[in-house]
Amino acid sequence: MTSGDPARPPSQGELDAYAALAAHQLGEAVALVRGAASLLHGQRSRLGPGGEDALRALGAGTDRAQRFVDDLLDLVRASGEASEAPGAPLDAALDLAAADLDVAMRRAGLTLLREPLPASALGAGEAERLFGHLLRSALAGAARRIQITAETAGGVVALEVLDDGSPPRADTDPFAPFGRPRGRGPMLGAGVGMVVCRRLVERRGGTITITEGPDRVLVSIRVPAA
Repeated sequence: MTSGDPARPPSQGELDAYAALAAHQLGEAVALVRGAASLLHGQRSRLGPGGEDALRALGAGTDRAQRFVDDLLDLVRASGEASEAPGAPLDAALDLAAADLDVAMRRAGLTLLREPLPASALGAGEAERLFGHLLRSALAGAARRIQITAETAGGVVALEVLDDGSPPRADTDPFAPFGRPRGRGPMLGAGVGMVVCRRLVERRGGTITITEGPDRVLVSIRVPAA
């Protein structure tokens, strides 16, 4: 990724172009590795001692690379105008996001505490992606508890997402693309989760902020009600 002025930070368009290209190139590599892993799996009885462990490690690495691809594509999708119909119930979106991450959450011992959530200006897919990235952020920070609450007042949904994981590093901006992860927990991706969250919220006329403390990260989202 280049620009005329090396001191100028890349524009959103340049970042999106880079993300799309990287996703394409990495996606092809992941497909090749998956194909090779499938062939090896068929011959696993001939791999000798440690073969099963090697295949599991290969599978885990491939899954992580696929998350990078998915995150990069999601970053590009979050650009531009919203195309989904607004007004989707947040409860249903959280159900889907939590179900998708259920295995990782159970393995990490992450407990989800929640209250009934209202509908908002977010579309169904947008809300599911928002919650997915927030849950993955908690997993990356090795959180053991995440609490999601919301209330509606004055035509605005105030959504609070509080987890007890490690906060983002002091020298990093959590909303900067391709930033360093909060920790080394499961479900690490390309470091664009909070960038995607901000784009999804802001294009619906909302705001998102992060407040950090010792073993405490609070994400506050304000978005128009449905």
